[in-house]
Formats: sequence, C-alpha cells, structure tokens
Amino acid sequence: MVIEYVLRAAGEEHRFEVDSERASKTDYDATDEPFWVKLDYNKCTNCPLSETEHTNCPAAVDARRITETYKDMVSTETVQVEVRTPERTYVKETDSQSALRGLLGLVMATSGCPTLSHFKGLAQTHLPFSNIEETLLRVVGAYLIQQFIRNQEGEEPDWELKNLNTFYEELQEVNRCFKGRIDAASQQDANMNALGSLVYLAMGVSFSLEDQLANLREMVFN
Repeated sequence: MVIEYVLRAAGEEHRFEVDSERASKTDYDATDEPFWVKLDYNKCTNCPLSETEHTNCPAAVDARRITETYKDMVSTETVQVEVRTPERTYVKETDSQSALRGLLGLVMATSGCPTLSHFKGLAQTHLPFSNIEETLLRVVGAYLIQQFIRNQEGEEPDWELKNLNTFYEELQEVNRCFKGRIDAASQQDANMNALGSLVYLAMGVSFSLEDQLANLREMVFN
C-alpha cells in the first residue's frame, strides 16, 4: 500500500510516497549515507541490530530525504498538507512540526527497524494529525484484537496490556535516541520538534495507561 504526503510551503511543493512494503526492497547497507544515518551513530540503547552485520539505521535511511528537505525549516512555519491514502484524502493547514510528525511517524513505522515495525499494521490505516485519544483507541484496539487472535489460537493473551506498556517504553527510548540523529542533521527546529512530539506522544500512551483508558469510557461502547 502506498500513502502519499504532499507538503506545500513558501511557494514550494514536495511529495513523499510511502510504500508500506518497501522494507523488503530497500538496500539499508548502502555505503554513501551521511554520518547521522550510520547505525553506530547515536544508536538506540535497545537496538537489536548488530553493527558488524548492518551498516545503517533502517529508519534513518528512510527518513533521510524528509530530514534533508526540511533541515532549514522552523517548526512554526505554516504548511498545507495533503495526505492521500487508497481510501480517502486528508487536507489540513498546520504548522510544520505537526505535518512532519505524521510523515516521519509513518515512514519510521514502515521502515526496516525491527522495533518500529510492530506499528506496520497500524500504518495500513494511517490517521494523519491524530490526537492522544485517537491514538489510544487505535493502538489499544489493535492490541486487543491481537490478544483475541492469540486466545483463539490457544496462546496466552495479555488482556491487562502489560506487554503494551513495555513496548511503549521501548518505543519511547527509540524515539528519544532517533531524535539525536535528526538533531545532528538539522539546522532549524521543524524536524527536531516533530520527533520531540513523537516522543511526548509515546510518553502520553505509556504513562498511566489504565487511567487514560478510563477517561475514554464515553468514547467506547457501553
């Protein structure tokens, strides 16, 4: 599946096509990548990849064009964003960091990163500009469907969401470390703040998950 982001700002237009299946087609060990893409640069503390077997960070390889395109953009600059999925098109005028948060999040989730690839299923139903409530409903809903399937197949389900909390703690660490790469590749703060907001979104899901779900009772079936 291909999702297209079109960003228009300051008289310029940039298009980014994100193929959710590209990980199997991409050479993540190309030797001509910049220093901040190399796996050993600011490597995530929980990264399972070996530097002897892998040259580059898969998520950084896929995020390179976006990062370099907007390395000089300030986070408050107004951007018109058009997101085209196979089912519908979203259009919004917003600040650049919000636009880049959605694009970078989608690209990272569909990259060859073994940690972020857990989000590939959610990327198939990508929802641009989602807030914390929408994110919680989608993430927890998808996770509970997974547990239902595990239960049907005779495996032990995690109805208490314990492993989801653990995963979001890992995700938070990945986003934090990855932000160090983006900071090194950027002159202004649009890219940096986009990754920063992904960090805070992950924190919002992982901290007090049970309390936050309780606040969503009116949004689900009674």
